[in-house]
Amino acid sequence: MSWNAAELDPQYPFDLFAVKFDLDKAHTALVVIDMQVDYLKIEENSPIGEKYPDIRNYFNTRVDEIVMPNAVNLIRNFRERNLKIAYTRNGCMTSLGDEMSARLRALNNPPKLWRGTPRYEIAEAIRPRSEDLVIDKLTSGGFTSSQLDHALRNYGVTDVVIVGVFTDMCVLGSARVAAELGYNTMICADCSATMTQRAHDEALLVHARRFGRVATTDDLLKEL
Repeated sequence: MSWNAAELDPQYPFDLFAVKFDLDKAHTALVVIDMQVDYLKIEENSPIGEKYPDIRNYFNTRVDEIVMPNAVNLIRNFRERNLKIAYTRNGCMTSLGDEMSARLRALNNPPKLWRGTPRYEIAEAIRPRSEDLVIDKLTSGGFTSSQLDHALRNYGVTDVVIVGVFTDMCVLGSARVAAELGYNTMICADCSATMTQRAHDEALLVHARRFGRVATTDDLLKEL
């Protein structure tokens, strides 16, 4: 089933303001945002898991049954087409974590996730190959203060498909900056997740109104 912004916000003039483009089959890259071991499951004994069991159940089910299977499918298809794939990893780069901004440090204090620890790594089911780009970042957005834009331009990439977690944080933040930098930017709706369906839908709508496109896995693969 296709994703339709007008069904979620029927009053908005998408016909006048939504960005229109077709993915360039030869110059499209997949950007996988923060699909690390720690971020793909809300543990039962975590603060969110204990206080908000409904959120835990919703998120874990969505990741296991929808997001991860679609990520595996997308990555396989991009590899078969010899298209570029970039991964981002989010978290501290040191065990102290004092290199992060105060806002992000507050969410990871004391540090529980830093470069080199097992839960910092990309999930095994979608593990990067040696030829894939892996960007470690200290910010929510994948393009902010990182080498991602530089590398994609060197690849000759003009269009990016963005997937991962969390839709309303690092996925949307990365997509917004990508659009500002001039990339045709698509978020894959059923290959992204956040804490609630409402937050997910609202983030996708922000992107779809002015900054880029939103599509399902099936629809974007048909386009490629």
